[in-house]
Amino acid sequence: MHIEEIRFDEVFDVQALRGDFSFSTRGRPSYGVNLGNNIIPSPGATFAVAFVKPGDWSTVLAWRDLASKKVKFKQSSWIAVLLAASDLILFGPLFIAGGLALAGEWIVAGVFAALFAVGVLTMLTRGVMRNRMVERALLAVG
Repeated sequence: MHIEEIRFDEVFDVQALRGDFSFSTRGRPSYGVNLGNNIIPSPGATFAVAFVKPGDWSTVLAWRDLASKKVKFKQSSWIAVLLAASDLILFGPLFIAGGLALAGEWIVAGVFAALFAVGVLTMLTRGVMRNRMVERALLAVG
């Protein structure tokens, strides 16, 4: 994770419906940026932005307008929970059926389903913990 403090000196090419915009900071333009949630910063605003890869706007995790204390995420923890639940509901039965087809026993099918559930819950836990870490880091900026 990499955090940058960005001052939006000028904001232009705004596509408000999609949330796309371009901006310049210290005379350097950046084109086709999207923070998510249709957020368009006002000219002169300063944001702290958390990236997975430094400067890569497609890897934005979260951001905070330094004028406020509210951190906004590109994907909230609740969405991650709902996606994990939908994965369990959609693909869990397939793992049970696969275990039954391969071994013909309920024990093997249960083990397959449990391994799948553990994998989904592990990814979910990592996502929630990452969001908490990003939030703490963004609140410490400024």
